[in-house]
Amino acid sequence: MVDPEEAKGVKIPLCMLASGDENPEDVEKFKDNLSVDKHVETFKDQVHGWMAARGDLKNERVKSEYERGYGVLLDFYRKHL
Repeated sequence: MVDPEEAKGVKIPLCMLASGDENPEDVEKFKDNLSVDKHVETFKDQVHGWMAARGDLKNERVKSEYERGYGVLLDFYRKHL
């Protein structure tokens, strides 16, 4: 789901919050290929889409990571917008 080569074309700051479904090696290569300010973090126990429609917010762990993930995004946006 992550193509490390695409990172080479990114020209603006990027925040990537990967799930445990993403290949860890691809995520790391993607991060290494970014030449812009970045925050790359993997939420290993979350499924792809956990911050959108696939997050089971009735599950306390998912809800906690969902809230933490949006906190990370807000901090990133405050810094870069």
